[in-house]
Amino acid sequence: HSHKNIVPFLRGAEGMLPVAVLGTGRRSLVAFLFTSSPDHSNNNLFIDRSFSFWGSGKHLSWINTGSPLKHKSPIFLWHSSSTTHVGAMCLKSSLISEGGAVGAGDATVGTNALKKAADSSLTIIRGLSPASYSKRKLFLLICLFCILAGSLVFALLYSYHQGFRRTVQFWKGMGPIVAEHRFLKYKAKYYDRCEEDGDEYKSRMKSFNQRAAPKIVDLIQSLGGIYIKIGQVMSTLGQGLLPEEYVKALRPLQDGVPPRNIAQISQIIEKSTGKKMEEIFSSFDEEPVGSASIAQAHRATLRALDGSASGEEVIVKVQYPEVEQMFDADLNNLEIVTKLFVPENRELVKALRERHENELDFRIEADNLRECTQNMQVHGVEPSLVRIPRVMNETGICTQHVLVMEYLRGTSLAEAIEQEQNRIANALGKKDGEELRSILAKRMREHFENGGGAGSGGMELLGGKKAKFAQAVGPLAARMLRSYAGVKERFENMTTRAHNVGAILVRGVTGGIVRPEHRPINRQGKASTAHINLGRVLKTLVHVHGLQMLKDGVYNADPHPGNIVVMEDGKLGLLDYGMVGRLSAESRETVAKTVVALSRKDKKEAARLYRDAGYKATSWDGEIIDDGILHRFATFHLDKIDLSPVTLENGEEADIIRLLRSVRERAVPVWVEEARRLGGLLMGVSAQAARPISLAKEWEAIATTSLRNSKEKRRRVGS
Repeated sequence: HSHKNIVPFLRGAEGMLPVAVLGTGRRSLVAFLFTSSPDHSNNNLFIDRSFSFWGSGKHLSWINTGSPLKHKSPIFLWHSSSTTHVGAMCLKSSLISEGGAVGAGDATVGTNALKKAADSSLTIIRGLSPASYSKRKLFLLICLFCILAGSLVFALLYSYHQGFRRTVQFWKGMGPIVAEHRFLKYKAKYYDRCEEDGDEYKSRMKSFNQRAAPKIVDLIQSLGGIYIKIGQVMSTLGQGLLPEEYVKALRPLQDGVPPRNIAQISQIIEKSTGKKMEEIFSSFDEEPVGSASIAQAHRATLRALDGSASGEEVIVKVQYPEVEQMFDADLNNLEIVTKLFVPENRELVKALRERHENELDFRIEADNLRECTQNMQVHGVEPSLVRIPRVMNETGICTQHVLVMEYLRGTSLAEAIEQEQNRIANALGKKDGEELRSILAKRMREHFENGGGAGSGGMELLGGKKAKFAQAVGPLAARMLRSYAGVKERFENMTTRAHNVGAILVRGVTGGIVRPEHRPINRQGKASTAHINLGRVLKTLVHVHGLQMLKDGVYNADPHPGNIVVMEDGKLGLLDYGMVGRLSAESRETVAKTVVALSRKDKKEAARLYRDAGYKATSWDGEIIDDGILHRFATFHLDKIDLSPVTLENGEEADIIRLLRSVRERAVPVWVEEARRLGGLLMGVSAQAARPISLAKEWEAIATTSLRNSKEKRRRVGS
């Protein structure tokens, strides 16, 4: 039944030499054995017998080749009356010279040749099953071997290669989500015949988004590192672009991620500084004031040089120990993907790696804080409009993994935006702030589809009678509505305080028999931000970063709302200077020219600047060279979010969403990547606060001044 039964049988035939076990059909097997002549009078071997298994009528016949054979090797042919299959056995050509040749009708071959053939045939017999060992089973064996080898390689890579392990973890979480999304879209479109604009399709996608968004955030938090950065950026850029379910789920990443415990943090500080915690700080808050993708920050009080408590409050930023390896692994993966698919962008990835490596050295961040403070002071905006925290390194405690800096007291911009929307929702009679934010996301999308850009204070996006009045009257009414919302909140807090005072008096008079309900002063349990003028705050934020990019070439590349605090005196606190972008004088000039061209709606100039810089992208019909499309890309990067149809050079209109889905960027100049990241974040923050902007309009004056200064500088150098 198998080779295990055949081999012993053949070995048991004394004096016989097995040559081959060969199949002639699915159910038949023939074994040919050779033996010497009975008297051993010559050195020739004769066919002694043949054995048939699961078949009958097996006959040996010889090929009529003539004598001697001119082929490379003698060939035996046989056939079966029960099948139409024909089998063959070939001896190696090296055996022919030793044993002669086989002629027509000759049934002998050389002794030495057959002995060698017999010796080698034993290996063949042991390696084969019966005739059922077909190509199919050989293929299955090869597949099994590949699976086992692949599993071993996978296990080794997963155990010892962090980049591979993080890639697997990412797709383990994202794979099912992507597959479900594709399946739902396919089923809705081709099986249920749902229209993409129909209510049924939108309902299904909304239900899917509600399930998928929390899973994606959990995955981002479990992976940490660069994925947190991506989540923070998308929560800011996604307003009006991504489904609201994702923006809402990602928004908490702006304020931080789950922190580490105090024991871990203390260990990192002591190991990095070489000092005990009590030697450095007279007090250290166990609860962090914030936790981000690479570090978390604690409020503390420094000790003076003489060991006494200085009473100076500081923020201590402590880097997580595993972050460096995680970032390195993630960037290695990005480099591999870039090298394989878009090798033209290797310089871009190289710049990204350099930026992130600098971010992981807090000594570089300390230098960035000092440099940007000096630059802002030259422009006269620090400390009059903004504050950048001072580095506190009197005792030499700032290291690669620990940064101590001035504590700027205030409310995060993310919280200020959220509270303002809660107040407006209350003033408009909405259920809560989330209901308002859902409405805003829809209105923002409509605003972008109508061309985007600056609105009249953002209130035209809200809907309702009061908002329509605000839209009709303009920005003044928008400010009045916000003022009304703030006054209403303060009035409610005042009546709540009065109620609580009365409740205390009643409990005292009745001896605690009557216990009126105690009402909280603030529904969110947070300090009121009604006094904050968000419009002015956002204008300052946009203006300051325009100065940094266009005039200094050194700027905060990560100004998401969690990195900005609104101080009690209305100034902006710019906290995080770990991720700092740098542009050469030539790149700054190109950015400035692009800003001016966009502000003046000069499509040809904006397209020329991108084309000359080496920006390349392709779509379904080849490389994109149309000025209208290149201008729209530049608009996305440095002006506004415009989702209206794009007008091509030939006068036709194209759906920008459909076009964007087919676009593949082949080469992106570094200055384009740097500018669009900062520009996108600033436009996103403004949209999140329901105050969409035209960044090019906001930056035009700065860009014009910068170009004029560059021209004068070249003239002075030339003279």
